[in-house]
Amino acid sequence: INEDGLPDIYICKLGAYHNISGKNLLYINNGPDKNGVPAFTENAAAFNLDFIGFSTQASFFDYDLDGDLDLFLLNHSTNPNQNYGNGNVRNFPNAVSGDKLFENVNGIFVDVSEDAGIYQSKIGYGLGVSISDVNNDGFPDIYVGNDFFENDYLYMNQGDKTFKEVISSKANQIGHTTHYSMGNDIADINNDGYTDILSLDMLPEDLKTYKTSGSEFNYQIYQNYINNGYTHQFMQNSLQLNKGNGSFSETAYISGIAATEWSWSPLIADFDNDGLNDIYITNGILGATNDMDFINFIANDNIQKSLGQGMQEKDMAFIEQIPQKKTTNYFFRNIGNSQFADVTNEWADLNPSFSNGAVYVDLDNDGDLDIVTNNVNEPAFVLENTSKLNNYLTINFKGNPHNRFGIGAKAILYKDSIQMTRENYISRGYLSAIAPILHFGLGSISEIDSIQIIWPDKTFETLHNVNVNQVLEVLQKNADGNYYESFPGKTHQYLTNVAPLFDFKHRDNTTIEFNRDPLIPFAISNEGPKVSVGDINNDGLEDVFIGGGKRQASGLFVQQKDGTFAQQQPELFEKDALNEDTASIFFDANGDDYLDLIVVSGGNEFTRGEAILPRLYINEKGTFVHDTLNFLGSYSNASQVKAVDFDQNGTLDICVTTANLPQFKGDRPAQLFFKGVGDGNFLQFSENDVSAFLFGGSCNDVIFADVDGDGVEELITAGDWAPISIYAKIKDELVLQTHNGLDDTHGWWNTLEAADFDNDGDIDLVAGNWGLNSRLQASPKEPMTLYRQDFDNNGKEETLVTFYYQGEETPFASKDELVKQLPGINKKYLSYKDFANASIEDIFGKEKLQTARKNQVFELATCYFENVGQGMFEKRVLPFAAQISTVNDIYVEDFNNDGFLDLLLVGNNFEISTQLSRLDASHGVLLLNDTCGNFFQPKGQKFDISGAARNIEKLHYQGDDYLIITRNNDQPIFLKIN
Repeated sequence: INEDGLPDIYICKLGAYHNISGKNLLYINNGPDKNGVPAFTENAAAFNLDFIGFSTQASFFDYDLDGDLDLFLLNHSTNPNQNYGNGNVRNFPNAVSGDKLFENVNGIFVDVSEDAGIYQSKIGYGLGVSISDVNNDGFPDIYVGNDFFENDYLYMNQGDKTFKEVISSKANQIGHTTHYSMGNDIADINNDGYTDILSLDMLPEDLKTYKTSGSEFNYQIYQNYINNGYTHQFMQNSLQLNKGNGSFSETAYISGIAATEWSWSPLIADFDNDGLNDIYITNGILGATNDMDFINFIANDNIQKSLGQGMQEKDMAFIEQIPQKKTTNYFFRNIGNSQFADVTNEWADLNPSFSNGAVYVDLDNDGDLDIVTNNVNEPAFVLENTSKLNNYLTINFKGNPHNRFGIGAKAILYKDSIQMTRENYISRGYLSAIAPILHFGLGSISEIDSIQIIWPDKTFETLHNVNVNQVLEVLQKNADGNYYESFPGKTHQYLTNVAPLFDFKHRDNTTIEFNRDPLIPFAISNEGPKVSVGDINNDGLEDVFIGGGKRQASGLFVQQKDGTFAQQQPELFEKDALNEDTASIFFDANGDDYLDLIVVSGGNEFTRGEAILPRLYINEKGTFVHDTLNFLGSYSNASQVKAVDFDQNGTLDICVTTANLPQFKGDRPAQLFFKGVGDGNFLQFSENDVSAFLFGGSCNDVIFADVDGDGVEELITAGDWAPISIYAKIKDELVLQTHNGLDDTHGWWNTLEAADFDNDGDIDLVAGNWGLNSRLQASPKEPMTLYRQDFDNNGKEETLVTFYYQGEETPFASKDELVKQLPGINKKYLSYKDFANASIEDIFGKEKLQTARKNQVFELATCYFENVGQGMFEKRVLPFAAQISTVNDIYVEDFNNDGFLDLLLVGNNFEISTQLSRLDASHGVLLLNDTCGNFFQPKGQKFDISGAARNIEKLHYQGDDYLIITRNNDQPIFLKIN
């Protein structure tokens, strides 16, 4: 800190609260005394570092790249956590609680927090801070984890001594974070060259502990916090995978690390030296204040009053009532593909502990990383790493006189197609700091092709043919140039975001379905909008129709020769603004060579009436007229509409699908199928001809494709609690095909596409599902089940959804949520502990469960179904990137012009029970075809499709092809196909 080449010690302390008068301390290293023992002198005041407040962690780094070390000081609020107030409070500084940024100016640390854009408020409950260049621009960025409901902060360094905090201002870039954030760490976990962010929380892994612990707020309270200026947070560990375009995908569930009990310190490092970073997590709590039985105990008004005023010594007796959670620390081995396996029992024989801070360090200089962990009220752990199988490289930095340990330096290692990146930042985990040395595990690599050393001032040095199993010393004086100018890292972009081509923002006035039915896993009232493209006035230019939400008119935008779009006939669509439009198509209904328009509506709010009638608009030479004679009485909570000449008589027929009956989730809705009889008129098909489809169950999407090669298109459906179903036309009657490889595909399917992906001459399928990035999992042996039964004998059916966890069937809903629907549970189980120990049959009754109406899900993955001939399909789960969120639509195109069709997936679902968190990790997924019908994600793509994406359509515009991606409650995104 004083730049004399000797490491000093900075200690964060507590002060300025009640009678506590502590201040932060700086111990300057005077060098060894006559006995060789380092001697220190406390001298924080001389450096302006004697801060008085609630400091928790200090991180020294060169934020302005001027060559010396500055300081970010993480502080914790003195404000009782129940007094959140409005989130805008974060904009008002607080001298004691607020975080601080100190610039090193000639050896004196000057507070520049306000000018730099650092939040310094009384609602910052800082427990973790990490530094990393997350966007690879050469400037260090800052991640702050805040306990309780205050947002975490991601400060992006703007390169001009200021930071832009993006979590509070760009919620879609990081969909959600941990709620009760503890420690954090940042490192590259998938070797893509971008660092990823791991933040810890206190979600129990053990099922019984989960049931007795506090869960998330109910949906309405949660929304109140969001409306008060807080961003989305959930009680789980969060792993933010860096997409390299400014956005992150939170993947803790699919990565296998979401639940690790009451956790404190994460360390990301390669503990088995195989070339992939693993994870060590400390946990345990001396007083588990989230135990629901304890919470009920302290709900007493007098105890609450004491807590609000700050505990005094006389009030401490009741602490003996707090349950202890002495748990085992975790090891997770990186198994590739951004996923981890719990190897705690394989890697270490650990006793349960109350562990907090941790560091990794090679204590015995044998080339692998050992671990030191401190424990509350017990001796520390020193874990010796005894793995000897793989090679390694250690890098020791010799920086300039103002930053002698090269803090902020980066090393990029190359071997064949392998690339590994490490950063030399020392503040990691929870209240801990490691040594300023970089470690690479190398697996079986025997010689390194090259290593690039990038110093904090952006100068760099490239070393070639580097030997393994050594400590490599690198010197900043050997570096020159500017790495970021010399290696810009450009990659061909298949898609590019462009400015909106017209002005439309979808508006969905949400009905709080979770108030009406607190036991449902997700809402079905936010399904729009979808978009249709066609040339409505036959001028050779494509026009656009986009659906509106409830009480929002849909929009018709006509492309002009000058490249603009003019909105037309708004008054026509305003008449039907009550409708929540969910799908539409342009088609020629009456054979006059002008595209007509059909629009269907849904939203789970209306059971009858014009708001859920299909609407047909006849095109009279570029002007639409609402035809009110067709579809009378054909009410449909519609999910999709398609036009097809099903009866092959030369006129188009209309298929309208329904996934759910309004307000009766789980019932089997009827579909609609209308026969085109000419002159723009439609009548329902004979029920005998299409009954298998009409009453086949939930349908979110329908397509028509000849999958059996007989020259006649089959009707193919996908829906909620439903399999992928194929209906063949046999003697003018639709017949459900079975024993075709699709029988056990029951899922929460959203979308379907058909094409010959492997170029073998037959039609394959790809289907978008819920995904694998949530607590819910399903298989034929351990399915998710929806029970509909009058469990409490009050004459009304309740909806109960269960899934298997650790081999046991359990409701996904918490005890508190179940009690809202079934109050008798509170009488049957007075404590949460008793409830946690009860089986599902104990709670709901074996006979009630056996006689309930049931729907089930066996598959949640988004899948590719290869047509292998003779009416059979073979299922293949699409890659990791396709499973990180819901897939709501799929666009098929040969993006790389290799003659094989590729996929663009969009998705996310925000209207989900707070017990499951949001599915928001998708920012659009491009999957290229490997020419064998398998798919992979190309590297370096920068396009971004954040938000609740619903639908993709291609638009030809001024000689190029563009994609329109609609989003619920947001503007469309426009991408140019390159």
